[in-house]
Amino acid sequence: MGARKDLAKSFSRLTQEEVDLFCMEYGIDRKFNPTAPACDVPVDKPNPGSIALYCLHPKGMARVLHFEVLCRALGYDPSLLLFRRFFRLAKNGDWFTFETSKVDTCLISSMVTTLGTWNDRFFWVSESILPFKMVWRHPDAVLNDPEPSESELNDAFLTAIRGCPSRVRPFPEHLLVLLGVSNIWGKADRDPVLMRNGVVMSALDFIKSDDTSDVVFEDAPSVPGENVVSNVPKSSTRRSSHRLLKAGPQSTSTEPVDLSDDIEVSEDQGGEAGAEKDKELVVHGKKVPGKKVVATPVQESSSRDVEGLDPEGIYVPTWLVKNDDTFKDVAVCEDALSHLAPPSVHKTITGMDDDLMLSRMVLSTWNLATMLPQGIARFRQRMQEYEEFSKKKDKMKFSMASMKKEIAGFAEKEAAWQKEVSDLRKMHEIEMGDLKKSFEANLLKLKADRETLAVQQQAFREEKEGLKASVAHSTADNQWLIEHGFQQVVTYLLHSKEFNSALGDVYTKLLNLGKHQGLIAGYKLHESGHPLEKSPLFRPEASDVFKGSVEQMEKLTYPYIHQVSGCFGKPLTMLQDLKPEGLNEKVCAEILGSLSRKRSYSGDSDDTLSGQTDVPKDVSLEASAVGGDGGLKTKKLKKTKKTKGEGSGVSKFVDS
Repeated sequence: MGARKDLAKSFSRLTQEEVDLFCMEYGIDRKFNPTAPACDVPVDKPNPGSIALYCLHPKGMARVLHFEVLCRALGYDPSLLLFRRFFRLAKNGDWFTFETSKVDTCLISSMVTTLGTWNDRFFWVSESILPFKMVWRHPDAVLNDPEPSESELNDAFLTAIRGCPSRVRPFPEHLLVLLGVSNIWGKADRDPVLMRNGVVMSALDFIKSDDTSDVVFEDAPSVPGENVVSNVPKSSTRRSSHRLLKAGPQSTSTEPVDLSDDIEVSEDQGGEAGAEKDKELVVHGKKVPGKKVVATPVQESSSRDVEGLDPEGIYVPTWLVKNDDTFKDVAVCEDALSHLAPPSVHKTITGMDDDLMLSRMVLSTWNLATMLPQGIARFRQRMQEYEEFSKKKDKMKFSMASMKKEIAGFAEKEAAWQKEVSDLRKMHEIEMGDLKKSFEANLLKLKADRETLAVQQQAFREEKEGLKASVAHSTADNQWLIEHGFQQVVTYLLHSKEFNSALGDVYTKLLNLGKHQGLIAGYKLHESGHPLEKSPLFRPEASDVFKGSVEQMEKLTYPYIHQVSGCFGKPLTMLQDLKPEGLNEKVCAEILGSLSRKRSYSGDSDDTLSGQTDVPKDVSLEASAVGGDGGLKTKKLKKTKKTKGEGSGVSKFVDS
């Protein structure tokens, strides 16, 4: 999900408990009235007199923190002027951020992909938490002034920070405390330390290192006057003396006393204080300016041996104070005071001269007076926190009671649900049993159906193969019929007895007609006295010409038959519509109609052709007409037909 860039659509998901825990962890006082926003109130609609405070920070604030940490690690105080040299204000939707300036070297070598979700983790605090009044910028307002020039900046500081580009990432609390950025530290007499391979590591080396997975965070005893950050020329990086003690041990009389930075000892103070005016007062490892004294606890010699006593033994007071005694009794007070300190302390105090003891008493009195206001303030604060915790405790008790009731209700619901689940499980088992039986029965039926189907498939495959063979055979037969059959039938017909018998009759009648006409013509020529050779009808070579024509007819090929042979694989209508050139369709129609009637009469179908062709019965009539005389000539012609018709070709008629 991309970052939301609309203030009106940015809502908080924090609860009041989370806000209280956050404020307690980071020391945000209750006087600023931290409040969790309602879930439907955007960040631009705070309560009157309040502002929004985010628990996390975006990348723009990460750059600010990186700049401050880098400056302090170098030993310099961060300044706004130097910051504006490297970064400039920019807008990201309705939010402001900081981006890299273009006038100087970038201080960031790389940046983590994300620093966490921040814009939905905010709460309201009183605007008095800031020392100045926040104003809303106009959208068209100029965001940045010109970057400062190098002459306006510290040359040494600028040179040093330019040489330290480093990676922006979340910094550990140890480092922030070490640099004085954070005061969340619970060990008043110890300082945080960075260790790598058993060697102390400086804060600057940690910041410049890209891989710090081998760095160990430890702490060491505070050394007065020593800068624990690094060997830098300034002491401004020392963390503040006012630490927020978080779960740390309370100070005892054996620890250095925490005084404010303004405590001084007057010049006329006598005794040991005047003799040690050049020494410094130890204040939690800080140097306090001015003329100072050393706040040495009276128990500093407690480790010394006491004559007749075991130094490792446990000190048990031998006073006579009872449970019902009060300090209103002077004797009780004297008895308690005389036995309050262990023997070694008594021995040390007894060995002091009057001036030293007086100076120590004055110093202890001043220390006690100095700590009283802070102690009272802390006591009040702890009491206030105790009251708040008591209220929270009561609230939590009430919440726990409500939760117990809810848990009891949930337990009842759970029992009901368990019973319902048990019933459903039983029903489910019964249904599953029925389904299993049904499934097994269906499975058996499916197996039987599969076997039957396999048998049917085998029969179908066999039938299919038979049909394929039949189709192939029919196709081959059809192909032979079209390409060769018609041609063979016609060829065989043209050279068959039945065709040649009919043709012989025509030939015989033709000869008879020729002879008859010749006789008539010869008779007429003879009567007129003309010789035969003078007749224009005399053709002695006519017999040879006729024989040649007959032989040519026997060898004749027919284009129509070749056209029929090319119709294989084409629609039947093409064969039906195919006609030879010069066809006498009228005669063909009469002949085909006559053949159809004959097949119907004899019981044949229209698609079956007769194997024999009947010889025309009117041959005798034609012969009589040709002969002209009838009688003897007709009988001779029939005899000739019978004799000559037994041949197999036209050539026999020609030879006769």
